[in-house]
Amino acid sequence: MKGTIRFSDVSKIFRWRGPRSRHETVKGALFHRKTHRRKSSSEQHVALDGIDLEVTPGEAVAVIGPNGSGKSTLLKLTGGILKPTSGTVEVAGRVTALIELGAGFHPEITGRENVVINGMLLGLGRREIEDRMQEIVDFADIGPFIDQPVKIYSSGMYVRLGFAVAVAADPDVLLIDEVLAVGDEAFTRRCLDRLARMRQRGVTMVLVSHDLDLVTSFADRALYLDRGRIVAEGPADAVAARYRSDAAGDSIRDDQPLPAREDDDETRWGNGDVEITGVEMFVGEKTSRLVPGGSPCSLHIQYSVHKPVEDFVFGIAWHRSDGTQVSGHNTDLAGFVPRRLATDGEMCCEYDSLQLAPGEYLVDVAVHARNGLAYDYWCDALKVRVTSEVDWPGVWSPPHRWRSTGPEWGKSDEYQRATPKDNDE
Repeated sequence: MKGTIRFSDVSKIFRWRGPRSRHETVKGALFHRKTHRRKSSSEQHVALDGIDLEVTPGEAVAVIGPNGSGKSTLLKLTGGILKPTSGTVEVAGRVTALIELGAGFHPEITGRENVVINGMLLGLGRREIEDRMQEIVDFADIGPFIDQPVKIYSSGMYVRLGFAVAVAADPDVLLIDEVLAVGDEAFTRRCLDRLARMRQRGVTMVLVSHDLDLVTSFADRALYLDRGRIVAEGPADAVAARYRSDAAGDSIRDDQPLPAREDDDETRWGNGDVEITGVEMFVGEKTSRLVPGGSPCSLHIQYSVHKPVEDFVFGIAWHRSDGTQVSGHNTDLAGFVPRRLATDGEMCCEYDSLQLAPGEYLVDVAVHARNGLAYDYWCDALKVRVTSEVDWPGVWSPPHRWRSTGPEWGKSDEYQRATPKDNDE
């Protein structure tokens, strides 16, 4: 199926020769009668060692670990840039790699001509490229420079144009290597919003990053590599916590379970009659913690019943990372009358349109009695990043339009891209 990635016992070994003696050269062989040829000394570096990995269509997986752990090698094997020394790598569908953006641009020809060439290398037809040219130019935000030789571009212009071409290729699999760390804040914001919308379309993504906050808000699952081996694999929060612990020197033994979260009196409490076992955000039919602003989405709360109860309320509270309260709602306020909770199940809160300004949000979830007795109250159970091309202030981002009868106005290209249907003169 398109978008599937499968590694089966994959190893990658890089070999290089050690220093040669003068008798190992042609000159040495010709001008020295005794050509005692020394055994060729060689060294090898095991970049990846026996990796098994499967990524399902539409899933976002982050790869983390210290420098030299094999992260970029894994990404290049996925993209077909490198071949494995042993084992098999299978990738279904069109692959686009955001690794060295703009590296393939020819400096002497224009940005527009480079777009055509690079688009064709990514598998697009010339007509497809022409149809998407304006979208690429608008996203890259380089204006008239699109018709100038790229040798005069700044590094930021290179990166923006490279990203715009890559994401315009409609890949089934997108590979991302620290690309979000190289641009300015506005570019990073637009990139995240574009990636979030691609996730909505079901694009499979593999991200390599040292930004663990991005990893936990972007990825469904994470893979922690060290010295070419998998140290941990699982939910992004748990794997990031393991890596932080190891990096701080407080290493956890390999045979211990990963801590999914910090369960202490400050973040979670209750008598345990009902236990919340999982919290997930869905955008469309896919789990995602990256939500394009204004998109429909739903929050799912899985629970287990250890003791049947007849008085119960399910609730959700949203707040910003600085503690600002955003919203709170529960089944009691919505008019649900509890009768009996005796079997395991799931509660789902659906949002027709998540009208929040871009930024990071933390979600508390709870199940409790109507008098406030907590069965399970879980603070910061989920971190969600809302994206937008424009950085709206505050927390509320409603659809809106401006009207005027006197002044004459021009239109900002950036605003048109962000709200194409709501900007009236």
